[in-house]
Amino acid sequence: MSQIIGVIPILATPFNKNGDINFKDYEKECEFLINADVNGIGIAMGSEIFKLDFEEKEKLIKILYKSIYQSKKNINIIVNTGTSNMNETIRLSKQAENLGANALMVMPPNLITLNDSEIIQYYETISNNIPLPIVMQDIPGASLSNNLIVNLANNIEHCRYVKLEVSPTPLKIEGLLNLKPKDLIILGGASGNYYIEESLRGAKGTMPGSYIPDVFVKTYKLLKNNKWEEAHKYLNNYVPMLRYLSQSLSFSYYLSKYILCKRGIFESNNVRPPSINPNTQAYKEMDSFIKQLKLSNEK
Repeated sequence: MSQIIGVIPILATPFNKNGDINFKDYEKECEFLINADVNGIGIAMGSEIFKLDFEEKEKLIKILYKSIYQSKKNINIIVNTGTSNMNETIRLSKQAENLGANALMVMPPNLITLNDSEIIQYYETISNNIPLPIVMQDIPGASLSNNLIVNLANNIEHCRYVKLEVSPTPLKIEGLLNLKPKDLIILGGASGNYYIEESLRGAKGTMPGSYIPDVFVKTYKLLKNNKWEEAHKYLNNYVPMLRYLSQSLSFSYYLSKYILCKRGIFESNNVRPPSINPNTQAYKEMDSFIKQLKLSNEK
C-alpha cells in the first residue's frame, strides 16, 4: 500500500425509506469518489458505521474493494473499527483486514473514562493482533493529548497516523510536531474545514465527507504545486457550506446526502433512525449554497 496521505473522503451510506442500504447508490458513490482521483476512501463515523451490523459492514467493504480493484487505481481503504469492547474491536479489525482494508481508524473507547496507560494497552492490543497501520482518531468526547499521541506513535508498531478532529486542529498540529514524534503522519478531519491551515502546519491530508471530492482533490493538487494562495482562495468558496454542515452529526448526515442527491449520486437523503431531520429553513439555506457553488446536476 502507499502512504495514507492526500484526500481520503468518508463514504456516506445511502438508505431507502425503510432504512435498508441502497447498494446501487452506494456503488455510484464509490465510482464518484474513484473518478475524482481521491487518494483513499474511508468507511467511518460519516458512514453511520455505528448503525450498521457486521454483515452490512462486510458488504460495504466488499463493494468498495471491488470498485477500486476494477478501476486499477491505487486507492487506500480505511475502515473505522474502534468500539468500547476490545473483543469486538479485534473482530471488526480482522474483518476489515480480511476484506482488503489497508488501514484501520480507531478512536479510544468513549463510554468509560480511561487513563493513559489503559488507552495505550487498548491500541497495543489492536497492533499486536492486526498487522495494519492504525489511524488514531482524536475526536470530541474521546480526545487524545499530544503527549499521548506521540507516546503511542513512538512505542506502538502500527500507530503510524493520527486524524485530528478536536478544534483548534492547526494549533494541535503545531504542538504535536514540536514534540518531534517519529514517523507520525497527521491528517485533518472535521469535514475538511481547516484543510489549508492544517496543511500549512504540516498535515499530510484530510478526511472530508464524500459530497465534494473534486473540490478537495483540486485543492490538494494546488497545495502539492505550492500554489498556496490559489488553493486558499479556491477552497474558501466552499468553507461557509462546510462549516454549516458541521453543526451536528445528524444535521450533516441529511444535508451531505442532500448534496449527493443534487449531484445525481443518491436517490434520497434518508438517514437510518434514530435521527433528527433538519427543518425547511435549513434545506433552503443548503439550496442557496448548492446554487451559489453550482453543485447541482439537475436540469
